[in-house]
Amino acid sequence: MKIVLDTNVLINGFKDEYSYEKRIIDAVIAGELEAYANRQTLRENKLIVSQLINNDEYRNQLNDLFAQINWVVNRRQIRIVRDPEDNKILESAVEAKADYLVTSDNDLLALNEYQNVQIINPAQFWIKYKDEGGDLWKQWTNFIRGQR
Repeated sequence: MKIVLDTNVLINGFKDEYSYEKRIIDAVIAGELEAYANRQTLRENKLIVSQLINNDEYRNQLNDLFAQINWVVNRRQIRIVRDPEDNKILESAVEAKADYLVTSDNDLLALNEYQNVQIINPAQFWIKYKDEGGDLWKQWTNFIRGQR
């Protein structure tokens, strides 16, 4: 499953170890999800993390995440939302042919979908990911087998 993570997902993942944002980050680090970003956004994310996150353990986890990011080149400009940074994130999602753009940004969320990219918040994404990824089926079969 291809995703693009908005910067707010990275920042919010720091606030709560059990949040949906942190679960998504962990799934990317584990190689369960393919995350994409353009180089400029990735560079900006690294700068923001260095300025806002003072927890070395979480900073190291984000560096592991950054190492997993697939790079895309934004070849077309999208000007559909008012914030140019939001447009760049959307451009990356379209370029990557991502299944989902995961964000907490209301301007992006209002779009719902753009050029076959579903735009959803972290909680919605996690529920879809666990359902579409067959995790519920795996849990059920493990339960039947007596495994937990």
